Amino acid sequence: MQTQRSPRVAQPGFSLIELVLVLAIMSTIMALGLPRLQIGATRADAAAQQVRSVFQTAQRTSLTRQYDVIVSVDTIQGGLRIAEDVNNNGAIEVSEWKFWRPLGENSRFRVPPIGLNNTTPTKSVVGSQLASVDQLPSIIFHRDGSASTDAEMYVASTWRGRVDYRVVSLTRSTGRAEILRLMGTGSSATWGVKSR
Repeated sequence: MQTQRSPRVAQPGFSLIELVLVLAIMSTIMALGLPRLQIGATRADAAAQQVRSVFQTAQRTSLTRQYDVIVSVDTIQGGLRIAEDVNNNGAIEVSEWKFWRPLGENSRFRVPPIGLNNTTPTKSVVGSQLASVDQLPSIIFHRDGSASTDAEMYVASTWRGRVDYRVVSLTRSTGRAEILRLMGTGSSATWGVKSR
């Protein structure tokens, strides 16, 4: 008895050559686009957003809970501490709630080449009436939503030798924080609005 062979039916799918060709095209497109990514700028933006977010959280907490909230800046470790000052004494007691927020990968508080209003800052955290809590420069958000001082916090991120600077500018009377970016280099560098 003779068995019948059924004709070979092509199965749907891709051949190895087609897959390799698609991968080669995709890798070429990605290689062309990757140098255009500004990883340092993105990290600097994220760090500045983190600082502004901490300010907004502190202000909101002080308004809703009706006691002061202290934001302290650790310029060495690159982090922010938020502490609820329940008894409004300007100090952080052991029993009072506190937590830390890091700036993010490769981001630090750093002195820029030029400050806001063409000043020459000597510190990365600048404010006329900064408090010192646990030997850290600190800003106190009050129950009315205001801050204890006008302040500027300079953050930077480095990627492949390029340094991207951002500043978070805090207004004392309203507690509002705004992010600006350093655009240009050398004597032509200026601060411009990044986002609101």
